[in-house]
Amino acid sequence: MKKYSLLLVFFIFISDGNQVVNAQACCSSGTPLLSTMELPGTPAGQWHFALTYDYNYLDDVVAGTQQLGDSQHRRISQSILLEISYGLTDRLSVSTMISGIQQERRVRSALPGTSGERTRARGIGDGIVLLKYTLHPQTIQDQRELSIGIGPKIPLGESQLKNNNILLPADLQPGTGAWDLVFWAYGFKGFVPRSPISLFSTITFRLTGTNDRFGTGNGGYSFGDEFQASIGAGYRTDTPFDATVLLRYRTTGRDAYDGDFLSNTGGHWVYVVPGINIKLFEKIQTRIDGQIPIYRNLDGTQLTTTFSSSISFFYTL
Repeated sequence: MKKYSLLLVFFIFISDGNQVVNAQACCSSGTPLLSTMELPGTPAGQWHFALTYDYNYLDDVVAGTQQLGDSQHRRISQSILLEISYGLTDRLSVSTMISGIQQERRVRSALPGTSGERTRARGIGDGIVLLKYTLHPQTIQDQRELSIGIGPKIPLGESQLKNNNILLPADLQPGTGAWDLVFWAYGFKGFVPRSPISLFSTITFRLTGTNDRFGTGNGGYSFGDEFQASIGAGYRTDTPFDATVLLRYRTTGRDAYDGDFLSNTGGHWVYVVPGINIKLFEKIQTRIDGQIPIYRNLDGTQLTTTFSSSISFFYTL
């Protein structure tokens, strides 16, 4: 496995700016942990690897469905996500996701000639382990696949980050500090050779746990439960380039502290995600896509994604 160990090496970010904190990633607004869990069930004895770099730019301020004017705040999230899947039997496989993240928050200065404030967090992220079961395996004669999965989201690191000895807000903390339960489902339908078009869908649901941000007995903090569903189509060509497009719906409940729901958290998002798949070698493929919000209905006023883009590499062993 030495020659594959390079897949486990995450990027190192160059430090600059006013403030730097080291941190771990979570399923917050900047980390696409759930939407990246897209590998189907893996056949017995095979390894599947997916390495993804994701860039998320958050500069839109939205209240309900209305986009407001220029924001004094901006966030940039860059993530590396590695999914490794191994087939235990013809129908049963295990998939592991680990992540690394750099999040940067900028507060624009109202005074001319001043740079404002910048806070940067980076480090190893949360992980997910899913046990997947293929209800209907795909064959040449029957180009359908249906798989389901369940497993924990694991808090691998610190979620009590401080800046100048002050605890950072929960939405900036890269880690939730809580164990979550993740449910996953995947479906695929192909039509070769009658048609070059294929259909696919992924559904994920995250049941969140609680983190004692301010110490035991001082109330627990929990992010809202999260549901994502995507449906898309792929177009296969006789060249190394294939095209995909999908719609992704995401909704989260409101965050809660000590049993009370918090304002300006939770909402509904719809994204369109166009992409290109490129077959580099027999067992190596890459995908480049972008995610553009087309509908948002948020609770209260929130800073949210303007656009995001990603590049993924897939390898089968």
